[in-house]
Amino acid sequence: MEAVSDSNWLMQYRILRLVNQCRRLIQSEFGEKLHLTDDTLREMLAQFAGRSRNQALQRVYAELRLALIDLEGPDELVSAPAAPAGQRRYRGQVIPDAPKAQTPEPAASSVESAARTGVTLVYRGQVQRR
Repeated sequence: MEAVSDSNWLMQYRILRLVNQCRRLIQSEFGEKLHLTDDTLREMLAQFAGRSRNQALQRVYAELRLALIDLEGPDELVSAPAAPAGQRRYRGQVIPDAPKAQTPEPAASSVESAARTGVTLVYRGQVQRR
């Protein structure tokens, strides 16, 4: 019976309409397809809305939260895990840092170091070998 009471919030037309709007916006931004039958639908909506940069999704999710608070009363916030301040994000996903290239010796120029290592340089479409 607990599973039935968990999905009662989807029986309200206004809430269902907001959930479907959130699902469409999440699919367009993140490529994730959420289903109404998922047991963790509410948590997943909250996580995606928290990671999103799409203001429309954030606005629709805020309306959904207010409608759920009116229906069931206040509940605890579900937030996405915070990324450290130094990490970059793309579409809400944390981008791993690229491995840093080795720096050449300070006395040698890039052309000289490339010549020593046998690397072919291409500058403005022309191959330079030294």
